[in-house]
Amino acid sequence: MNRRGLSIILIIAIVLVIAYVAATWYFSSILIASDTENLAQAAAEGDNPADFGLPQPEAITIDAGDVTLSGWFFDNPADGQCGLLFLHGYQGTRYHVLDWAPMFWERGCDILAYDHRGHGDSSPAFHTYGFYEKQDAIVALDWFADRAGLERSQIGVFGVSYGAATALQMAPLAPELAFVAADAAYSELREIVSYQANELFPGLAPLLLSGAFQIAEWRADFDVDAVAPERSVAEAQMPVLLIHSLTDEYTFSTHSEDIFAQSDPARTVLHLNDWGAPHARDIQVDPAGYRQLVDAFLAEFAPDFGRPTGE
Repeated sequence: MNRRGLSIILIIAIVLVIAYVAATWYFSSILIASDTENLAQAAAEGDNPADFGLPQPEAITIDAGDVTLSGWFFDNPADGQCGLLFLHGYQGTRYHVLDWAPMFWERGCDILAYDHRGHGDSSPAFHTYGFYEKQDAIVALDWFADRAGLERSQIGVFGVSYGAATALQMAPLAPELAFVAADAAYSELREIVSYQANELFPGLAPLLLSGAFQIAEWRADFDVDAVAPERSVAEAQMPVLLIHSLTDEYTFSTHSEDIFAQSDPARTVLHLNDWGAPHARDIQVDPAGYRQLVDAFLAEFAPDFGRPTGE
């Protein structure tokens, strides 16, 4: 082959490498740097605390080291000697607490909800799906305990989707918690991302995912394979409530089944609800039925958590 032919092959090879790197960089950005809802949008488009029987919360910030977390603190005058730390879903904000908060407010619990790193009004940061977020949650937990005058054992954690996976990953770090509840969690990051990428880009995903994962790990300095709530739950020492809609087409209910399979069945409850709800929307489709599931779990596993409902 002459020199011109070799040059053409070299140029094509370089172009292909550049194209591959650009494509995998783009895929990694979808994974760790997607746009999220800002607080002004959430306030304008959604409900407000008063619509749920809640007072105006105190806007707070929590120093979590490399990030500052912005959130709401609801100080309950009923003083039920309990607290609920809420972890919202991917691309959402603390506004997501409003559907769940009344269940615990009526028990006399104080409530803390904050925007994950890289979400809402918290510091800009890459999304690591619980790898760093679980440490943020521990910092928030201790801030909450100090502010509300509670022990960790008087606080429950409730997470939804991204927040559910984070709650399960923080569980081994805070064995004293009253309970952990996880609605629509994913069992492993690599599994859920691979499925969704193949659904969105069926021709490209198999070619690009491996490189995208590696670039995401390099950019965000985290380990994709370490994000595995199904492994974390095996180390949980507190009661665990798993909830998942059977008609969830974003994160299949098999994820919660896989998590349950690795848990201690003596203190873990799994509810797979056939209510026709999309991802993490069981509480909106059947709020009374949802509350009944939560109340039954608390009655069995945390009977001293706040005031009994109905008082």
